[in-house]
Amino acid sequence: MSHPAREPAQVAEGSRSYLSQPQIVGLAAASMIPAVGIAAVPALLLGSAGTGSWLAALISALVTVAVGFSVIAFARRHVATGALYSYVSTVFGPWARMVTAASLLLGYACMVAGLTMVIGVYVGSFLLSIGVAGGLGVGVQIAVYTAAVLIAVLCARRGIDLSARTAVILMVVSIPVVVVVVVASAVNTGLHLGDQLSFAGGFSAAGIFSGVAAGTTFLVGFESCAALALETRDPRRSVPVAVLGIPIVLGVVYLAATVLQVPGLIAAADDLATGASPAAALARHSGLGQTFATATDLVLAVATFAGLIGFVNFGARFVATIAEEGLLPRWLGRTHPRFNGPSTAVTVLGGVGLVTLVALVTLFPGSLLEIYSAVATLIVYLWVAPYVLICAAHVVLLVRERAARPLPIAAALLGAVAMLWLYVNGLVNRPPAPVDAMSYVSLALVAIVVIGLLLVRRASRSSDPAATPSETTTAEHR
Repeated sequence: MSHPAREPAQVAEGSRSYLSQPQIVGLAAASMIPAVGIAAVPALLLGSAGTGSWLAALISALVTVAVGFSVIAFARRHVATGALYSYVSTVFGPWARMVTAASLLLGYACMVAGLTMVIGVYVGSFLLSIGVAGGLGVGVQIAVYTAAVLIAVLCARRGIDLSARTAVILMVVSIPVVVVVVVASAVNTGLHLGDQLSFAGGFSAAGIFSGVAAGTTFLVGFESCAALALETRDPRRSVPVAVLGIPIVLGVVYLAATVLQVPGLIAAADDLATGASPAAALARHSGLGQTFATATDLVLAVATFAGLIGFVNFGARFVATIAEEGLLPRWLGRTHPRFNGPSTAVTVLGGVGLVTLVALVTLFPGSLLEIYSAVATLIVYLWVAPYVLICAAHVVLLVRERAARPLPIAAALLGAVAMLWLYVNGLVNRPPAPVDAMSYVSLALVAIVVIGLLLVRRASRSSDPAATPSETTTAEHR
């Protein structure tokens, strides 16, 4: 049941800035770092799905689009600051809220850590290419992580307008460079469509689904911009456009990029084996030169910074929402006195992501690729439960409203079953260590955080018996 409308923080209405539809669409797109996805997704798919990479890319797009239809069904009905958490709360009871809250709380922290690590890897690769020794060393990496998170936090604390402008500018600057690499690779090696589209061999069903999990890494979290609904003009129209536009547009883009790059990546296998980034390897193999390849790494680091800014903003609003509901200390919901955003949550989320990443690279030095693979897989697993729940909630909503139709029901079931299978496939067809452990790590972490949230809520109710968290934090846009 939806409770009376209320804002998650007391903010002077006249001082609030609202994002236009182009602004929220731009921020949502930039946060998904399309330049990095174009450069990285084909290589990730190739490692698992082989010549069937295009099929894995297609399935990834279809699955996330199917989930997207369920998300926008709620985005059109509710203006909510908790995104999936708020939507699920309108249909299911406390157990679903707790599981969703715990999963997303961990998910956003891991997303911040993962994006920060990607920045470090690209910056480190750039430093090595210009002769700076130790670019991928622990000391240099930690310095890069700290600087990246600090700048992202400061940007997010200054307000959503600045964040949106900065992220969109970084996206616009980075995409043309990657497009040049992709086109040059396709021209240099050709597309070999006969080999790519043939089902004669070179891949397996298990490999395809492993590829889907890898490809979904760059699409998961696409709905996070819904957390900005309260700060968006005409949110019931703008938010669904931003949410569903991401998996549709990026799904098509990543599919095309995969078809264009797979022959080049196979031809550049020797460069990739030396540790070169896929984009840099393709640039060199396509004749663009070492200088261009070096610049590509720096451009991709900049592009990833746009994603870090976006997810610090999205995650902070989710943190502030569940803090307002008593699942976290209420001081996490405090807003900036001048810029109105959840500045405390921004700082804490950035700090948690940074500390987590620093701990990992300190404990496991020399294993940056393994750490990233594990974190990226963990991110996907942490979003499985929220996606399954939102799809199930969509079915319940349609039945409740007597609006059940075959197509939306089929899409919701596809999204739920496919996301659940991504997790099960990791158990049945186990990937190499340490990625294989993430199946159990995700479950253990969610269970621990659920217990922690329950304890915080109990303490909050004990200290303030009059405070009872609402079923969902929604607010009508005035």
